Amino acid sequence: MNSPFSAAWWATLLRPLHQPGYRGPLVLSLLLTAIALAPEGIAHDVAAVGLMAAGMFLWVPSLLLSDVAVPLAVATTAAVAALVAVPAVQRALRRLGRPGDSVLLGCAFAAAAILLGFSIPGQDVGLLGAGVLTLLVLPFAWLARQIHLARRGRDTASHRVGTGRLPGLLRWTAAPLLLVGTVLLVHHDVPQQARFALARPALTSYAEQILSAETTAGSPDHAAGYLVQDAQLVDGGMKFAITGSGFFAHHGYAYFPSGAPASVHRSWYEHLDGPWYRWSGPDHL
Repeated sequence: MNSPFSAAWWATLLRPLHQPGYRGPLVLSLLLTAIALAPEGIAHDVAAVGLMAAGMFLWVPSLLLSDVAVPLAVATTAAVAALVAVPAVQRALRRLGRPGDSVLLGCAFAAAAILLGFSIPGQDVGLLGAGVLTLLVLPFAWLARQIHLARRGRDTASHRVGTGRLPGLLRWTAAPLLLVGTVLLVHHDVPQQARFALARPALTSYAEQILSAETTAGSPDHAAGYLVQDAQLVDGGMKFAITGSGFFAHHGYAYFPSGAPASVHRSWYEHLDGPWYRWSGPDHL
């Protein structure tokens, strides 16, 4: 038996990545890693701009079509139902294979990026952009792949790469369940609360060290898994921004062991627990 982390062990673990169906998830994982590790890098900025552009693209039509949204939705549903009733379309749908491992891995990576993006104050727009755009592209990529295989006369159920051993029903329900779970966790602010709770002891040590030295550390700096910047002594405590947070304003945490911040600055802070506050700066838009 190969020992864990040996060369042969890694070769066995990474062997599926040589298959074509796993190259997409591998590229996606490398992209998300680059965005997470370099929140001020080009990839992060491109993903953030992509999310903002997609938001504007969806927001403008929804605003312009707000009065006809319901009739348009009904008409679209009726059109899709009529299209599905066509025998040729039904035959094509029956030939669609269930989602492969590449699709499920893509959904998992996208959900992880979204949860990590929501784990900091102000959200990491770059990670959110990468995750949301991945979820938008995946269905079309999967459908295009199925159509390509169908045109080549191949049985997609038996020739698709990376189907693994998961049952068919689980493959159809895994992605929706994953997305529903992600939405529920984000709705209840679980990612940010859980990450802060785990990092709080180390963050407290970091803040106390800065207060005792009465000087801010170098910027940017690593603290409890966060990449922090602009650490400042203010109102008897300290505050710092988290690199990559927000889009038009800085966001971060603040530590006030002697009490609440000055009233003139109080609107910038949201109390979390004890001496800790969530902090947001002025909008630069």
